[in-house]
Amino acid sequence: MNNYSRRNDSSNLSIGYLYASLSAVMASVLIVSGKWTLHTISPLALNALVFPISSVLLAPSLVLRRRRKLLLALDWKAWGWTLAFSVLAFVAIWTYWIGIKMMDPTLASFLNRFETLVTISLGILILGERFTRGEGLGAVLVLGGIVLMKFTFRAEYSLGFWVVLFSAVCFGTAEFVAKIAVRYVDPLILSFLRNLISSLLFWIAVALVGASFEGIGSIWWGILIIAIAGPVLTRPIYLYALRYIEVSKVALINQSQPVFVAILAFFALSQTPAPREIVGGLFVIGGCLLIIISRKTLAKNSVSRFHR
Repeated sequence: MNNYSRRNDSSNLSIGYLYASLSAVMASVLIVSGKWTLHTISPLALNALVFPISSVLLAPSLVLRRRRKLLLALDWKAWGWTLAFSVLAFVAIWTYWIGIKMMDPTLASFLNRFETLVTISLGILILGERFTRGEGLGAVLVLGGIVLMKFTFRAEYSLGFWVVLFSAVCFGTAEFVAKIAVRYVDPLILSFLRNLISSLLFWIAVALVGASFEGIGSIWWGILIIAIAGPVLTRPIYLYALRYIEVSKVALINQSQPVFVAILAFFALSQTPAPREIVGGLFVIGGCLLIIISRKTLAKNSVSRFHR
């Protein structure tokens, strides 16, 4: 059995939290750049370009870091989890953008946070992950902050509502599957294969549905930023975080992403966050810090008891 990283699941929590936080920061760059780029091309056209570019950019790292042997040594179980993760991620991305077109984007963004509850629930029910009392309070603060920042209090149970909700379930399930996949596949290899598979699936979608690539000459640098900030950096960093801390903790730390999005949007797009978004951001940051402090305290107490 090629169980690549199981031995690292409980080691070096600080690195895990650092990776999770960096992932949130890089994702904010991706979102702000994507908002600007999508004024010119469609989501399908954007993804059909981003994933091939990211696959090309990641390919040399497999050779330079001597991961080619690891890639060739993947067994059927590693490939199975890789394919499951890649297909779920593709479906999640595709349906999310379909839902965005069909409904209010603010409400869609809030609904997509449902993925966190899906990921945490699967981690607790199947992987046996548990929260301390402090971590539970931190989780409430994080999710409460997301509600304050994103919820519009407008009821809209249209087809778009259910499409985005389905997308959130796919995203949450994909993150759970990724936690298992990184036990058998190096995170960088997993990211490369996911990008390669996604490229194939998006171009099949282009052939079936059709997409216009007109105007990409004026936004090519935006597409390049998205490819680097997203599949090349954010996803591998997120997967590395999964090697060191539980999937439920990574998912919650990643909820600090809207805070960084609000900051970047202010400087890059001249968009000022509303007061409730600022309050929600403080809730998110406070909740993330409480989770980190609680987990580190638990780890220190466990080590102390072990040496007694």
